[in-house]
Amino acid sequence: MSELQLYLLAAGGVFILLVVIYNVVVERRARKRAERAFGDRPGDALFSTVAARAGDLERREPVLGAMPASDIVEAAEEIAHKVRPEELEAPGGPTAEISSRVDTVAVVLADDPIMEEQLEPLLNALQSHTTGTRVEGIVDEQWHPIETSPKRSWRELRAGLQLASRSGPVTQEEIERFNRSIADFASSVGAVSQREAPSAAAARALEIDRFCANADIEVAINVIGVQGATFAVSKLKAFALEHGISETASGDLVSFASDGAPEFAIRRFEDAAHKGTPVAFTGVTFALDLPHVQDPAGTLTDMVRVAGALAKQMGGQLVDDNRKPLTEAGLASIRRTLENVVREMEAHGVPAGSPLARRLFA
Repeated sequence: MSELQLYLLAAGGVFILLVVIYNVVVERRARKRAERAFGDRPGDALFSTVAARAGDLERREPVLGAMPASDIVEAAEEIAHKVRPEELEAPGGPTAEISSRVDTVAVVLADDPIMEEQLEPLLNALQSHTTGTRVEGIVDEQWHPIETSPKRSWRELRAGLQLASRSGPVTQEEIERFNRSIADFASSVGAVSQREAPSAAAARALEIDRFCANADIEVAINVIGVQGATFAVSKLKAFALEHGISETASGDLVSFASDGAPEFAIRRFEDAAHKGTPVAFTGVTFALDLPHVQDPAGTLTDMVRVAGALAKQMGGQLVDDNRKPLTEAGLASIRRTLENVVREMEAHGVPAGSPLARRLFA
């Protein structure tokens, strides 16, 4: 064997060794990034199964199915078998909005930074969904909404599709369409993606919808005129202003909290049965939208106080929806119902009046 052939064999061996080292480095880098995106998080009661709610000590969660090899690197595929839906939420920054409690979350990982202008096809595709979608990117190990991100390019992105709202749960077909949009986008920018299995996300959507149905409570206190007395609209508005209740641009009378969030509203009693714009009402309803109120118990106390003051000043009485006088026992029953719902929302990680509750019950 000539000296040239020996040199060529040696060079070939070195080249092969470099390729092997390069592949190992790339795999370790992908593994670290995937582990950072899908780190461990504690479980969440909102997504417990029927067996768990019945007292089964071994909790069973929906799990992600196997990901196509074309869409995810091998390291992330291995992690996918261990990831539960609630663990898809990576550590968030103070402005992060996506939450695995109410969203199905997909993560996109790229070797090269994804520029802001490259996101346009994805954002356009996400606009077609019936519930809210959000996109966030990691900057300095924290998630930031792309609209307010301190940087305009990202190696790691996540998108969330809200699984339910007051209109009901999203369908499995819509979740599949969301996943396809993520996979197509990742492929177009040379990235890989991790998505929740549509069947698991659809099951969670139904669970969240049931939770919403139980917690979606409006607490109403009615004041009607005694012996045919009516409430002049002008006097009602003056009373409202005296008690710190504002008239909105649409003409509604609303009490706002210090952070600007609505607490309770005053509307015409049996509003749906009347048309037009009368100059006087036979009664009014004080209404508290519980999921949107940060301090439901305190707000109820304030609402009852103002309703009582209105009844005293304008010749009315507090009644329930059946026009029967509202007694202390009736008010106590309302308070117990309210407190039970508040505890249930807190137990599910969606406290009343929180940003999460306000968008879930939008």
